[in-house]
Amino acid sequence: MRAAALLPLMLASAQAMPQSSAGNGDGRVEILNADEWLFGGPTGAQRLKGNVRFKHADAVMHCDSAHLYEDQRVDAFSNVVIEQGDSLRAYAALLRYNGQQRMARLSGDVRLEDGAMELRTPALDYDLRAKRATYLQGGRIVSARDSTVLTSGNGVYLADQRRFIFGRQVLLEHPERQISTDTMHYGTSSGVAAFFGRTTITQGSTVINTLGGTYDTRQERARFTRRTSVASKGRILEGDSLHYDRRPGLGLAWGNVSIADSSGDMRVLGNQGTHHEADDRSMVTGRAELQLRMSADTLFLHGDTLFAAPEGKGRRITARRNVRFFKRDLQGACDTLSFGDADSTIHMRHQPVLWNGADQITGDTIRITLKDGRAHRLHVRGNAFLLSRADTSRFDQVTGTIMTGFFVEDALDRLDVEGNARTVYFTKEKKEEAEDIFAVNRADCSRIRVRMKEGAISAVMFLDRPDAVLYPIAKAPADELVLQGAQDRGAERPMDRAGIFDR
Repeated sequence: MRAAALLPLMLASAQAMPQSSAGNGDGRVEILNADEWLFGGPTGAQRLKGNVRFKHADAVMHCDSAHLYEDQRVDAFSNVVIEQGDSLRAYAALLRYNGQQRMARLSGDVRLEDGAMELRTPALDYDLRAKRATYLQGGRIVSARDSTVLTSGNGVYLADQRRFIFGRQVLLEHPERQISTDTMHYGTSSGVAAFFGRTTITQGSTVINTLGGTYDTRQERARFTRRTSVASKGRILEGDSLHYDRRPGLGLAWGNVSIADSSGDMRVLGNQGTHHEADDRSMVTGRAELQLRMSADTLFLHGDTLFAAPEGKGRRITARRNVRFFKRDLQGACDTLSFGDADSTIHMRHQPVLWNGADQITGDTIRITLKDGRAHRLHVRGNAFLLSRADTSRFDQVTGTIMTGFFVEDALDRLDVEGNARTVYFTKEKKEEAEDIFAVNRADCSRIRVRMKEGAISAVMFLDRPDAVLYPIAKAPADELVLQGAQDRGAERPMDRAGIFDR
């Protein structure tokens, strides 16, 4: 029966129907159009066919056919469309609509469009009053604005805020980046993503792993408030809080900061760190510590500020102010220290001091050359001085302008001293399984060679015209027992890793 023929019946039926709005304040569902309109049937529903259009509050619904129930429920079939506002459109094969609650359940290749955003999912619940769409069977979102494609196991779309809440296997893909996480909030208008839980962001050669924070995908700016790492160009920057701006290539980290090489051989720790990608430079402050793997051992170094910069094919680490380092067989202190992994050389400046076993070495500058992760050569320039404890109150002493040392199995084996070389060397004799000092050898010579054994002086050889005097210990002049410049700096010596932080 055609709609024109049914008009009198429709009016009569409409007069017989209750006119309440079901108490929801949104009015009753209004039929705008239908090619056929039938009443009755076992369900008591009005049955509409052909170009069906409904209106309820601020939404208009289209479909090929529908059932309208007295309690304001609508079942719509085939080519279903919901229009709300200027830009939101939803498409589906089937709609179950509750007019009292203003809840729409759509199924069958559902498509939700809002401006430049399109969501596809097998089924969708949409609260028209709250403008809130929910899907639980997987969804795919495409943004025409920035070519972003996002998939997730479930999600909620807040239309008024243009904001998504995603859960379960979330993956955001863009021509320039990829983000995978388990829980994410994403604003389609702002392009800002917020993460809750383990998240990986891959952007070119940069990989970010975080436990929480936000990332502005358009400005390429990250603000992470939970443990985060940024891996780029062979460096890994970590911190409890981290800011990263990709365009200037700047990373800032706070709290348990770590900057490491991908090899793991070099690592810098501290409370605050900065890394510049463009020139591959880093800085760490606040209980800063360098961990340098050396063969089977590790050198631990502290300075108020640690800097790292590229040098040749390697890196140079520079420590400034209150520098101390500890290694099981080698310790040191100075004001400025640098290490280059390209030439495997440690440079110590400004009141440097080095300890190896019972030996203390000082000078204007100290340079240690490494080989295969071990100390290999020692070079001391200017006011070079060796102090080696002879007993509880005396020191063997060797000084000169230049001192060259040779290590064997991580211990000093030999020292060659040149330029105004002088020595005070205590001679011992063994009595009843104890060694007592019985004489002191005081000598000046242009070149001296010192042999070391078990961290102490074992022999002194004068290589060029020595001027030497051997005094019995009881008759040695007091001013001959201590060379000018001798200074015991043992109080500065770090005895373990924690000691590098002592002032």
